[in-house]
Amino acid sequence: MIKKKGCGPCKTFEPTIKSFALKNSLSFRTVQAEDMPSNLRPDIFPYFYLMNDKELLENWAGTNTRKMQNVFKRHIKDFIFDEKI
Repeated sequence: MIKKKGCGPCKTFEPTIKSFALKNSLSFRTVQAEDMPSNLRPDIFPYFYLMNDKELLENWAGTNTRKMQNVFKRHIKDFIFDEKI
């Protein structure tokens, strides 16, 4: 059996963020903390970066769906949020 990488909160929240991304035609990528340079590794996980091409629009941490929804609303025109998530 192959063990999926990532901490518990990251594994739990991944389907939610993937659903947000899919519904809004956004790309979603994961990076494991152990694959990041230690000087760039955040202290809190999951940690998110909302980018437009190579421009960082906003970054945040945690599994609060309301926070994520507010970030997306600020930056994505016609943002779609599914209340069932």
